[in-house]
Amino acid sequence: MRAPEVNLSELSLHPRRVTDRLESSPTRSVRIRRREKDKPDLLLVTAERAEQAAAGFSATVTILAELMRRSAETAALAAEALPAAFPWARYLSAEEVRTFVGELAETLERAESLGNPVPFAALVARWKQTAETHADPELAEILRRNDHNGQNSGHLS
Repeated sequence: MRAPEVNLSELSLHPRRVTDRLESSPTRSVRIRRREKDKPDLLLVTAERAEQAAAGFSATVTILAELMRRSAETAALAAEALPAAFPWARYLSAEEVRTFVGELAETLERAESLGNPVPFAALVARWKQTAETHADPELAEILRRNDHNGQNSGHLS
């Protein structure tokens, strides 16, 4: 479900109208479009909805991390399920997928404790870069050559 959208100027000129849209939105949010190409849009969301989302995310991360710590079988299932969330992960080797899953659980837990999603986004970006390299035969050959020469270990940094 998408949030309704308004221009930034509408928020400054008609804040009550935008607030009414926010409160009547099923997502309890409004996307604020910015005209500057180099600046991302903003999201206005009710505090209650943001707190609910944060609580749900925190509980999910805690459960996932704890399950993976307790069971190698759960970690293996997570590795099998990973391509559902990240289809490009199919270009990674089985060993790389297992490593990615372990790093993902640990990074999610740490990022959630900070209340900062940037470490998660950075980890995913690095692994996606590795998958893109494997997907390109020329780059994959360079990576294999470097790996055999001891110049590469794991995913791209």
